[in-house]
Amino acid sequence: MAIKMIATDLDGTLLTSDHRISPKTKKALQRADKMGIKVVPASGRPLPGVLPYLKELNISGHDNYAILFNGGVVQRLTGEKLISNDLSYADLKEFLHYQKLGKVNLHFMTENHYYTMDRNLSIIMAAASALNNMKIRVRDLEQVPEDFHFIKAEFSGPANEIKAFKQNLPEVFFDKWNASSSGISSLGTDTIEVNNLVASKGLAIHQLAHRLGIHENEVVVFGDQGNDLSMFENNNFYKVAMGNAISALKERADFVTKDHDDDGIAYALNKILASQV
Repeated sequence: MAIKMIATDLDGTLLTSDHRISPKTKKALQRADKMGIKVVPASGRPLPGVLPYLKELNISGHDNYAILFNGGVVQRLTGEKLISNDLSYADLKEFLHYQKLGKVNLHFMTENHYYTMDRNLSIIMAAASALNNMKIRVRDLEQVPEDFHFIKAEFSGPANEIKAFKQNLPEVFFDKWNASSSGISSLGTDTIEVNNLVASKGLAIHQLAHRLGIHENEVVVFGDQGNDLSMFENNNFYKVAMGNAISALKERADFVTKDHDDDGIAYALNKILASQV
């Protein structure tokens, strides 16, 4: 199998529980990069939240890319946007309406900031702000202009509250937007991440690969959570589920590797790339 692109989720996949790239995984990805294979983060994070890790891998510049906001944006690492699927002020108002169905926080992500109308910030919102090097702006609805656009919304809170909230959401919610789940298990929190209906990691990888002249069967994807599911629904990608992945990914995977705290990416890549030397 000739591989030309590796697309990997970050949290729970590329990164260990303490948000590091393990030495073995770093070595494996740098080896792939030197072989001319594109190493592309496919994350719910914004660009400031992925650049420090790519810098650690010595991957940078105009000819390298990141899939961000769960596929809401595809950017060159220099910042140029290639694909953007935004949400509007009308979406914001609808999300605020749906927020009333549960005891959850809600924030809206632009390229540079988090915006929220909540005065009491959730733990996961504060943690995400720190991890992604993005400041939170607290605003009243009256302070938000009607031409406001954003890339992703996130409902967040304790896992049990998010579960109850999700059960209260009507089917039309999932028909109108692309909603997926992720969380920080160590904090006992969960999120529902909401994008434009046409935005997903799987579609963004397909679009970027096509742009670069890479066939889908030359792409390897790594993931662990519900927001990675779209990558695993493409039958042409070679799909690697982490050992800590949810069962829905493992059931669709071509290979289940070790978990993110046990060099899972390195373990899989050493097997995959052995035939490509």
